[in-house]
Amino acid sequence: MKEVAILLLSLVAGGCGYLVVTFWMTPILRYLQIRHDVTADLIFFANVINPRMVNDRLKERHEVGTETYRKHAAEVAACYYRLPGWYRSILKSRGEDPIAASKDLIGLSNCSNSSDADPHIRGLKKSLHLAPELDL
Repeated sequence: MKEVAILLLSLVAGGCGYLVVTFWMTPILRYLQIRHDVTADLIFFANVINPRMVNDRLKERHEVGTETYRKHAAEVAACYYRLPGWYRSILKSRGEDPIAASKDLIGLSNCSNSSDADPHIRGLKKSLHLAPELDL
């Protein structure tokens, strides 16, 4: 009888662990990865928002950056809805707003010069709680 109780307890513990990983940890890790990707791409494409030298290579990178920002906007918004409610409240208390970040990413993808892009970049820094010393 003792072995059956241990077996049942092991199955319940394993099932609970699976549910926690599947429905809590995986969406949280996905959100953190997307946030990292947005930060990396903001730095990588920073020089093509307002390219100093207009050539074909910079124009091509600008188009790739525009596409990338739009894709990140969709991913951030979609990922937010899969986050557990308790983690959303943590994000809210930290001042993070992924939906506002998604809107700023769309706005950034529509910018063709740095003066138009500055409000969106400031909004992204605030809504994704990025380091203020991050110079973009």
